[in-house]
Amino acid sequence: MTYVETRTNVWEALAGRAPGAPSGPADTGLWHTVADRLNPASARPVLRSGIEVRHRTAVRGGRYVMLRSPEDGGRSSYLRLTPEEYQLALMMDGDSTVARLVAEFARIAGRLAPDQVRRVVADLAANRMLEELPMDAFRPLRELRHEPLASAGRGRVVLSVPVDALVTTLYRTVGRFLFTRVAVWLGALLAMAGLVLFAAAWQQGSRSLFLVGDSYLLGAGTLVLLNLFVLGVHEFGHALAAKRVGREVPAAGLMLHFGIPSVFVDTSDVWMAGRRARIAVTAAGPATALGLAGLLQVTGFAVPSVAGIAFKLAFLFYLHTFFNLSPLLPLDGKYLLMDWLEIPDVRARGLSWLSGRLRFRGPRWRMLDREGRLVALYGVLGLLWLVSAIGLGYRLWTDRIHGVAVGLWYEGPGSRLLLFVIVLGVVAPPLWFLLGRLARGVRRFRQRSAERDREADLPRRVAALRASELGGLPEPSLQALAVRARWMRPPTGRQLVLAGETHGAVYLVVEGALHGRRPGDPGGTIRHHVGPGGVVGLATALTGRSAQLDWHTAGVTLLAMPTSTVASVVGPMPGPPPQERAEGEALFADTPALAALEEDQRLALIAAAHPVDLDPGAPVILPGPTHAVVVESGVIAMPDGVELRRGTLVGPVGDGSPGMVAQARTPVRLWIIPDASDLPPLIGAYGPGVPMPALRHSTPAVGRPGSAHPPLAVPPGPPDADEQYDVDRHFERRMWGFVSMLLVFALASLLINVRSGPAWAEMPAQRVMLSIQRGAVVADTGRTPMTLQAGEQRYLGAGSTVEVPGKGVALLTFPGGAAVVLCGTSRLVINGVGVETGRTSAPSGTLTLEGGRLLADTSSPSGAFAPLALTVLRSQGDVVSGGRAWYSVDPATVAVSSGAVTVGGAQSQADGKELNCGDGVTVKPPTEAQPSEGPGEVPPIEESTPPPSVDPSVSPTNVESSSPATETSSEPTNGTSTSATPSVRPSRSRPPSPSSSPSASKSTSPSTSPPTSTSPTPDTPSPSPSIPEQSADPSSE
Repeated sequence: MTYVETRTNVWEALAGRAPGAPSGPADTGLWHTVADRLNPASARPVLRSGIEVRHRTAVRGGRYVMLRSPEDGGRSSYLRLTPEEYQLALMMDGDSTVARLVAEFARIAGRLAPDQVRRVVADLAANRMLEELPMDAFRPLRELRHEPLASAGRGRVVLSVPVDALVTTLYRTVGRFLFTRVAVWLGALLAMAGLVLFAAAWQQGSRSLFLVGDSYLLGAGTLVLLNLFVLGVHEFGHALAAKRVGREVPAAGLMLHFGIPSVFVDTSDVWMAGRRARIAVTAAGPATALGLAGLLQVTGFAVPSVAGIAFKLAFLFYLHTFFNLSPLLPLDGKYLLMDWLEIPDVRARGLSWLSGRLRFRGPRWRMLDREGRLVALYGVLGLLWLVSAIGLGYRLWTDRIHGVAVGLWYEGPGSRLLLFVIVLGVVAPPLWFLLGRLARGVRRFRQRSAERDREADLPRRVAALRASELGGLPEPSLQALAVRARWMRPPTGRQLVLAGETHGAVYLVVEGALHGRRPGDPGGTIRHHVGPGGVVGLATALTGRSAQLDWHTAGVTLLAMPTSTVASVVGPMPGPPPQERAEGEALFADTPALAALEEDQRLALIAAAHPVDLDPGAPVILPGPTHAVVVESGVIAMPDGVELRRGTLVGPVGDGSPGMVAQARTPVRLWIIPDASDLPPLIGAYGPGVPMPALRHSTPAVGRPGSAHPPLAVPPGPPDADEQYDVDRHFERRMWGFVSMLLVFALASLLINVRSGPAWAEMPAQRVMLSIQRGAVVADTGRTPMTLQAGEQRYLGAGSTVEVPGKGVALLTFPGGAAVVLCGTSRLVINGVGVETGRTSAPSGTLTLEGGRLLADTSSPSGAFAPLALTVLRSQGDVVSGGRAWYSVDPATVAVSSGAVTVGGAQSQADGKELNCGDGVTVKPPTEAQPSEGPGEVPPIEESTPPPSVDPSVSPTNVESSSPATETSSEPTNGTSTSATPSVRPSRSRPPSPSSSPSASKSTSPSTSPPTSTSPTPDTPSPSPSIPEQSADPSSE
């Protein structure tokens, strides 16, 4: 028997449940009872009073009706019906049997559809829209297995309260003004301005995410609380939008989602609204988040005292929006696209097609019809979003989380535990997903291990066959089929059968459903649903024909039997001889009332029917209320004189004794269908009422409260005649536009990682970051001295000592990016570090130099920080700088390349010369590092090429020639440098070519290597592209 499985209805866009979780009506056990064992001859359903009705129009022009059940002190249920099905529901007054309803539906819809009538009755009953049915309305059951309601899945409710009155009051007082045109445009402007300000603050490193008062613990706790606030605002946006479209918000509360405290709002009542209203309600959450994030960023820019908390809130708003708009996850982005496209299982089908193509499987692009291309483009959107997430996630790690790890990993077990909690909170959703996949993999492995024992698993396969449409076969036949059958659990959305191809197997649905559609149908069409107990491919196995429909999976578990085995076990197809069967097939295909039936169903009717020839004047008699006749040839006349010809269905009438219904006018050939109120199986008869064996201990749960999912998908059947096929062409153009925009975004998310971000962003304000560039460095924080190797980093506070032995090089990075290079053999003490906050943060630091040399670069690469105010204490006089400066300090001398520096209270003039660590190798200022080098690297060079000096005392005519392999000079100990005055910074990885970047200098020290005979033109030096501008020499003014 083929029937609709409401657990697999596909309007997930409004349910908000986890991916792959089956949906169900209010009472799934009752649904299965009604759908599977309803007795058409005795069941007389009665429609309840108080049902709310809304007539709606689908995007492709078709009409449908939404029903809402009376509350009765509990939650309402929702149901979608076609207009014909709604007319049928209105006839359920307790007087008409289901058999009579089948006859009435054939009159209303113009086609015979017993299964569709059965589904409508089951849907109404399971969603509490029918009065109770007596037990004699059902066929006998050996056992009734009641499936429990799904109550919690990835989200478990902690607290739920009614909020409709509160939300109504808030909407009427304040919320309604947020939906005015002025408010919408203002929100859009704030959103754009906020994104610009947030990106600037992120790149400048002026605000921290995980720090509050230099405490990571307070920062983590603050983020958790702010996250609840952000989620509440997001859901509140949905709730206000639901009120805007005139629907209710019955409940809201707290829940655990992915193990993290979360907030939910039940907006399921918007199912009664139209498509545009549902899209607006779904989009209201992300729109609210973007608007408020922009408002916070603008407020933080105007009021610096609240900029820190505003930055944290904006980050959480943007993070939630990015994930909520994902087409890959079962969140708002997916629901928007599903409600916009109105295509069942579009996410699952899109990802299934994409994964298949990545493995060179499945239909190629040129083989897809219009709906198939829309589904494929959805899969491409999911892939591009994943690329974007990887790019942005890597940037988040390098810019922020890495800094938190440096600050916590080396501070003891408690700090490591806090770091673990922070990282776990950040990666909880993907981790939960991976754990879920792992758990499913373990279950699948156990199932397959058990199924490998074919003999032990044989009784379960036989039980599944006995409970199916094949259950009427003899027991030896069932045993023979079970021996060759194998279990299949394809993912949701997999295209199992392609139209035009021969079935390799016959599929028995044990759990879930299969959806069948014809290539070229408008998007969203599902011609047939086959639920548990149904069989797909039986007709093709017995006839050897190719498939007429594409079949897609929907959370299904199958028994697959080889086509050859089924053909040999079942034998020849029952029914009339082959010639008459071909005659009947041609007739039923030409009969509009039967053309919509699946091939298996038409063949089953033909097998049960028989032809009759009548002479002119002979009466056309219906033996019973469920009988029907189809005119093959000739003309018959109804009592009112209407003449009927080939392809006309007469009957069934549903009840009573119809007797003579027409008279033959000419020689007539008719086909008599003995029971048109219930489609018979193609092979044998229905089994004796045995339930399908349970494969799982419980039904998978839905995602959040309020997501007991109604059957909002288009009911199965042929597409409406007024379907607007051009809509799909419009959708395809728009989807290509979305793909292009997301492609640009994905590329941008990868390119932003080319340049490193602020290394100090998550560093406490009273710390400096020690980075080891070369060799080994000893750092003592007052507890245990530690030896750090090249590439390692630590945060150091006041009282810490750093010793750089031998030829090592280390770097101290202060808040704001200013840095101090520690040369080999240097030793210093960190006396203090601080930051004075304001619109522009002012960092300061005090160091004691006990030996060796340091190079200080007090410039800040961030526009949000002032230059570092640095004081270097030493025995020969303290060195103080308050602005941008680049200078070297050792115990006896100070060399100032640029900026204002005081030594012992006296101003030291900048000479614009290059600095080094005493080995003659020029060192560039760390803040001028190339983008590929990052702000924390000190790029030494092997050889330097001093350019022409800007010293006004040097005449260009006296410039000596020098080779690109330049001379180096050492500094004396009189406090001034005698090396060549620098005007350029040579490239670290590629020295200037003699032909393209010649340079010359006047040196006051002996050459350390003989110069070559290169003679560049001194008046027009050509610097390397990587050479920065020269700092002005104060002495030349």
